[in-house]
Amino acid sequence: MTDTRKLPHGGVNPPNDSNISRTAPIANALVPSRAVIPLLQHAGTPARCVVQQGDKVSEGMLIGKAEGALSANVHSSIPGTVVAVTGITLPGGVASQAVVIDLEGEFGKSGKPRQPRAWEGASRIELLGRIQSAGVVGLGGSRMPTHLKLASAPGSPVALLVANGIDGEPGLSADFALLREKTAEIAEALRICRALLEPQRIVLALGEDARELAGAFEEACATSKLACDIAILPSTYPQGHEQIVLGSIGVKGAPGRSVILNVATLHAVYEAVVLDRPLIERVVTVAGAPVARPRNLKVRLGTRLGDLFEECGGLLAAPGKIVIGGPMRGVAVSSLDIPVTKGTSGVTVFDESAARTRTEWPCIRCGACVEVCPWDLFPTRLYKLVRQGSLAAADREGLSRCTECGCCAFACPSHIPLVAVFHEGKKALAGGGNG
Repeated sequence: MTDTRKLPHGGVNPPNDSNISRTAPIANALVPSRAVIPLLQHAGTPARCVVQQGDKVSEGMLIGKAEGALSANVHSSIPGTVVAVTGITLPGGVASQAVVIDLEGEFGKSGKPRQPRAWEGASRIELLGRIQSAGVVGLGGSRMPTHLKLASAPGSPVALLVANGIDGEPGLSADFALLREKTAEIAEALRICRALLEPQRIVLALGEDARELAGAFEEACATSKLACDIAILPSTYPQGHEQIVLGSIGVKGAPGRSVILNVATLHAVYEAVVLDRPLIERVVTVAGAPVARPRNLKVRLGTRLGDLFEECGGLLAAPGKIVIGGPMRGVAVSSLDIPVTKGTSGVTVFDESAARTRTEWPCIRCGACVEVCPWDLFPTRLYKLVRQGSLAAADREGLSRCTECGCCAFACPSHIPLVAVFHEGKKALAGGGNG
């Protein structure tokens, strides 16, 4: 076990109450009576709908076929009848077609024991095919089809394979809970990835606040004869970002690329390869002061947000704001009918006082935003350039490298909406603006 006590650069320490949601075991959310399943739950183009209104579907049945290199298959999370194929708006304003399914009939697989499939004698093509067929994508935020990450060309060395066990935002604990309760399965998934990539080194990255999980994982690795180091990294935000994790661990001079997979993604790989189970559910943290019982829920994709709050005892006060994700990078939503998707790692509720807009003041040139930026950018300079419309100059200064992590805005004593301005600047650049 190794310890890295400092981020390469910057970072902040927002209030973190994830210990509240991580104490209880993962609970199975009720199966929704209606599932609204978007056909865009991945990084590429939407999947092509292969069902129509009136069709009967079974649990795990393919309803959206991948179209294009970065697309992924989409499956029905419940058995029932397709009552509509309609357009919806996803968080962030993205339009998507969605298949609406009303629950009917019996579950063919849920609650029944599954016979594990042998995989060690399978070819690389077969293993990748199982992962691709199951619609597995990066569940840590990238939503990139996972089989692409694992499709290392023969003779192309992989120096480092990392299991990222650090929750991406303060207040979220889904990855912690999953690693605690599915330790053996995640270790087995690493063995599968080892067979595909043949990495020179395998590492599990944990935050300091999750050190307690290291012992059980070491035992699971010993049982499965998996050589895996454990790196304890700072819990400073945004340590969970894959570039920062890789920078903190280091490749130690070995040639080849590095591959990093979130532990939730690894668990989905295990289910696809060993249990022949498509990605139709995921663990979601439901947190925030108004939530009666913050907890981690295993949720069927297509479940509405309002149902999650009912599973957690309801809301103790009227919400001031609800975001998909956490307090730093979460995307605000205005409806409780928004469905859970593959990319939903958490739902955070803020009370009215926390959601109140803060008064913006002029920049006092304190340099706090520069000090905390993990990417060595100069947020004050970028802000000025974007506001002036000098987008090409902002791009040369590193605007495109900004991940909108929110550290600069969190540290700014003048409450300047830095991230919002950077987001609009990048959208303008993508649209052809050049300042």
